[in-house]
Amino acid sequence: MSDTLTQLTTKLQALLLDDGTNFTTATCTAAIRQALKDLNFAVPAHAADVVAAVAEQYEYELEEISALQIVDVLRRGTDTYADYNISLNFDAYFEDDRPFYRLHAPEADGTYLIVRYTLPYTINGLDSETSSTLPALYDVVLLDGAAWQACLVRAAGRIETINMNEEVSKNFRLMAEHFKLAFELGLARLGLRRAPVGEPDQRAWNDEWHGW
Repeated sequence: MSDTLTQLTTKLQALLLDDGTNFTTATCTAAIRQALKDLNFAVPAHAADVVAAVAEQYEYELEEISALQIVDVLRRGTDTYADYNISLNFDAYFEDDRPFYRLHAPEADGTYLIVRYTLPYTINGLDSETSSTLPALYDVVLLDGAAWQACLVRAAGRIETINMNEEVSKNFRLMAEHFKLAFELGLARLGLRRAPVGEPDQRAWNDEWHGW
């Protein structure tokens, strides 16, 4: 099971050698939120729905309203294993913060569409979420990003207070750079995981759909 916000906060404080004095629960929560935002933009979750096509219908609404982006719409194969899937031409957009896709040409009744899209990961306890969907490996990368953000907060927080040790802010900034690098490298490695694809796209720049 993926870590909850409480578990991630405890791990973040341990990573920063803190007992909650310097990196409070509120600070850790804000840092985890920022790191999760960056992670979701860089390596979101991939999901898919199967939708029955409707003759003469161009426009469809995606049921998953929290989708970040619709990345592909395919005609599901009619072969034995239904895996000869062909990418279709479509336009994706949001209206009233709801995701839609519009086919360039309608599909016939009896065919099925595979709609592939990306989703944000969630953390149980963060912003009223009730489930954690991050894989364990992603949790480790997220903690690097949260540590980066938390160190930036502490560095900034020392600027306008009485600094008994003027090197404190500098040291936090140095720590932040270390965690930022680790976070970015982790995102880069996670980004190597390929998303599912259909049959190779044979469309060319000058085919019948050029200009859409």
